[in-house]
Amino acid sequence: MGRIFKKLTAVLLTLLLCTGCTKEAANMDRWLETAALDAQESPQELYEKALKEDVLIVYTVSTRLAQTKESFEAAYPGLTVELRDVRSPSLIEAVEQNHEKGNRDCDVVLCNDNSGEFKQRLTDKGLVYPYLPEDIAAHRKEGVGGDGASFLLETEMLFYNSGKFDSCPIRNLWELTEEKYRGRIYMPNPLNSFSTYAFCGASMQKETELAEAYRRYSGKEAVPAEGENVAELFWRKVAANIVFTNSSDEVVEALSNGEADFGLCVSSKLRLCELGYTLGPVWELDPFSACVTSYSVMIARDSANVNTAKLFIRYLYGEADGKGEGFLPFRSEGCWSVREDVEDGASVPLSDIDLIYVDQDALIQSKERMNGFWSGIIRESGRRE
Repeated sequence: MGRIFKKLTAVLLTLLLCTGCTKEAANMDRWLETAALDAQESPQELYEKALKEDVLIVYTVSTRLAQTKESFEAAYPGLTVELRDVRSPSLIEAVEQNHEKGNRDCDVVLCNDNSGEFKQRLTDKGLVYPYLPEDIAAHRKEGVGGDGASFLLETEMLFYNSGKFDSCPIRNLWELTEEKYRGRIYMPNPLNSFSTYAFCGASMQKETELAEAYRRYSGKEAVPAEGENVAELFWRKVAANIVFTNSSDEVVEALSNGEADFGLCVSSKLRLCELGYTLGPVWELDPFSACVTSYSVMIARDSANVNTAKLFIRYLYGEADGKGEGFLPFRSEGCWSVREDVEDGASVPLSDIDLIYVDQDALIQSKERMNGFWSGIIRESGRRE
């Protein structure tokens, strides 16, 4: 009798769990149906609907969105946008927690999406959804696709101190491993920076290129330790010269106050050269100097202000004709538009840079090894200090 009761209990629990899953799926389907993310609506139609909604809440990793907020509210009187400035890891955690608690605290997210975390934890699980109307999608550059959510391209790039050097003093990436650069290279901790993680992850997928570059640099074959690949060999060697920081801002400061000869940070920091910062971009380097990173803008699942969210995203993209003011804050040096009809802010086209691209699916699959490798590197760096 006891065994039968236990079996019946297990069956009932399974049914209850399945019922819960079914209800959750049904709620999601109802929200998606109501949201009508594939509907073709004009800005005026969205504006009229948005006036009946509440304050739009945006989680963003970019402070430049504040300028878009101001011009948006001026263009659409009666609508209000509240920005929550957070770093990428915290943004993802906040969206996950909102979902777990049934909290509709976010409508739009703007986040770096290249480390694989955004895709794995939010996009693939249906916690965020892309919104890209046909009249804007028709103008996307060839090769910019994916989930259709990217609105801006940048790079994670190597910089040199242009206040100290007239031009980049190295021609091969392996030169960064030389003793003379010990403590003179600054880089954000890749476990805290999605764009740096993407660069490091993409480099791990370039073993052949790094091995060939080492041969050109030294005239010898690279010999990794047992169980290690050439990319890991490179990072172990160069890590001895690196000062790890919490952000790109600290890298910029180190390059400009003379503490660093080289630094790795996002290319959009080039706009600070107008303020006197000494950032020399390394456009060409054997075998590469930068990794493409992109920023996605998406609507959070269960958003309570979908129409305002749609209108805001359209505005951010520059509207159908690409001439809207929403994208203007992002049309700066070191930034590239995803649209063919919108002029890039960058003075150098991506095609003229020694670039690598990250394979997000491969990065997700190698996540455990990547995290273990970099945790060890950071621990060793701490012991040296």
